[in-house]
Amino acid sequence: MGFLQRLNQIEREAVYQMRECFCEGRKSTLYAETDEEKAALEQLAELAIFPEKPVISFVSGDEKKNMPEIFRYAGVFTGKEKVRRFVTCGGVDDGKSTLIGRIIYEAATLEEQEAFKQNLAYLRTDGTIDLALLAGCSEEEARQGITVQVSYSAFRRGDYDFLMADVPGHEEYTYNMAYAALGAEAAVVMIAANKGIVPQTRRHMRICYFMGIRSVVFAVNKMDLVSYSQEIFLQIEKEIAGMMQEYPECSWKIVPVAAKAGENITVPCVDMPWYQKSTLLEAIQNIQVPMAQTENTFCMQVQRICKSSQMSGAKVKKRVIQGAVISGTLSCGEEVCIYPTGEKSKVTGLYALDQSVAEIEEGVPAGIEMERELDIARGYILTKEDNLSAEERIEADILWTADNRLTPGKRYEVRCGSRKTTAVITKICYQIDVNTGEHKYAEYLVKNALARCEISFPTPFIVTNVNENRALGTFLLMDRTEHTLAAYGNVTRTISEGAWKEESRPVTATERERAMGQKAGLVFFEKKEDTAEWMNFIEHCLLRMGFHTMQPKELSQVNPLLEAGLILLLQAEPNEKSNLEVLLPKKQIYDCATEGLVPKQIKRWASKLIE
Repeated sequence: MGFLQRLNQIEREAVYQMRECFCEGRKSTLYAETDEEKAALEQLAELAIFPEKPVISFVSGDEKKNMPEIFRYAGVFTGKEKVRRFVTCGGVDDGKSTLIGRIIYEAATLEEQEAFKQNLAYLRTDGTIDLALLAGCSEEEARQGITVQVSYSAFRRGDYDFLMADVPGHEEYTYNMAYAALGAEAAVVMIAANKGIVPQTRRHMRICYFMGIRSVVFAVNKMDLVSYSQEIFLQIEKEIAGMMQEYPECSWKIVPVAAKAGENITVPCVDMPWYQKSTLLEAIQNIQVPMAQTENTFCMQVQRICKSSQMSGAKVKKRVIQGAVISGTLSCGEEVCIYPTGEKSKVTGLYALDQSVAEIEEGVPAGIEMERELDIARGYILTKEDNLSAEERIEADILWTADNRLTPGKRYEVRCGSRKTTAVITKICYQIDVNTGEHKYAEYLVKNALARCEISFPTPFIVTNVNENRALGTFLLMDRTEHTLAAYGNVTRTISEGAWKEESRPVTATERERAMGQKAGLVFFEKKEDTAEWMNFIEHCLLRMGFHTMQPKELSQVNPLLEAGLILLLQAEPNEKSNLEVLLPKKQIYDCATEGLVPKQIKRWASKLIE
């Protein structure tokens, strides 16, 4: 278990991604800069896909731009127990790239710092170091003073190794920021002292929270531009405290710095004697990352099925169910419940990667042998207790990342871990202003919008509230035709969570009309010889327009059919009309005796009934 005890979060993610490549029949193509990184990735690949030997290849540096960054850094951080992942975000020109460059420079050894000074790739024309280039941004980005793509930088401080993502500050690149925040444990939010909190600061903080980040360090940068003013810092500190009232679950710290000058990064700033707390690197190093909010009961998503026949020490050829342990622990001899079949079986063998163990726990890429050979496939879920339910409808917050608009009614592919299904966004409840948190009405969503939506599944799908189990409460929406990411989603409510009280009340006529997409209506015809033909003709016209219609045979049927939201066509005497006209507003009634039996006019009247 020595190697497994050192397996860090980044290596585990690489293991899961390698399994995904294998499950989908794709060859795993990896990137490594050194022979040591290559050997580490080969070892991870063999551990990930036992007992079959994986088909992997390595690419050159020119081709790595198409590779997942997780493979690159799995090789860099192999065997290192304490690895922290941060995202650095904030407003445009608040100094994110400069700060990361300064941290890399300060965390480097004296020999490495001298190498930076001698490397022309990092120098300005005056011979000074361009810190932004140390952060990994391109020369073009540095020249324009902006960040477009996500860049990653690694450094070591104390007992921890850190991987920091530098993300764009511009609103149009919000999807890049969200991608970087998805795998981060904490965030460094930059605020320029000469500007204070800007809308993009609030936007990035909201997205960090949406992506599950609960630990934040606010770096109040460019203190040198405000003469290291304590008054300005305290004012910004007050604004931050007000903003963070929306996020009571978050822990946060505030550190004043001057990144370009290197003040209060590793050593206290002599120009700020009023600040006696930790430096920025100390704050980052000592930040407490809260434990994941998951239930203690065992839960595992099945990723793939393989045979144990080729494993050393295997006595019986059995199927091994591989997957990610979301929560809890499982020991040999215990019974598990399989979703969605509801079958149960006793565990006869456990593996952590390719090593036989007596118990598996949360975060371990695990394998399970069972006493009975049950029908288990990719996407199934294993638990020790029958405590999950499949839902047909949920409410979820989604961050829309696609270039095209989101309009209700379109089908998308939902991916939750290793599970996939189709779904329809049936309703946009409201759009959330990412800067202020205000709820607004929206008929559709555009790129980078955040909204609460109602989503329906054609077949029941196992999900939970994101606050109960993040692994089962977060999902991706994929475009089914272009196979691209359309949105990130967090489940906020399932049908089983208090919806019974709301929906056990009687359905109103207004709700039925909204479901029909039309208001109820009455069309009165005079009793003549050819009235039946005219009624049939008008009804066909309305049906072609997409309306739901009916010709009731009895007047007693009129009221319930109107409550169902239908447009009714009927012959009626004057006294009968007067009794029926009280059922609807006047604008929802068309009387051919007074308005004329003209199809165009009836169509024009009907078009105003569209909900």
